[in-house]
Amino acid sequence: MIDLLSFSLCLFSFNCFALAKFNHFKDVFKKRLTELQRKQLLTIAWISILLSLAICVETQSGYGGLLFCGFMSLSVLIVTIFYNLLTRLVKVFSVLNAVLITVSGLFLALN
Repeated sequence: MIDLLSFSLCLFSFNCFALAKFNHFKDVFKKRLTELQRKQLLTIAWISILLSLAICVETQSGYGGLLFCGFMSLSVLIVTIFYNLLTRLVKVFSVLNAVLITVSGLFLALN
């Protein structure tokens, strides 16, 4: 379950990095991205990717960095597919990812 949380955070961060680009944001939300929104998205993305790295290294010790690289690669592939082929489903994808982070985080906190 901890790996699911780490992967979900990595996926969330790359989704935020993609949304911080003006063209991607406009494709998804049909309006312009403000500079404040861009900075907030980038801040959230960096925090979540660093948190994902910290969780991987803390739980897996020496293999955590390797696991994190795999999570990053898979996350970039999934985000690329969504933004190139399934743009209309990005909102749903983002909400489901946020729910997955919340549920896995709560499950870990309760155990």
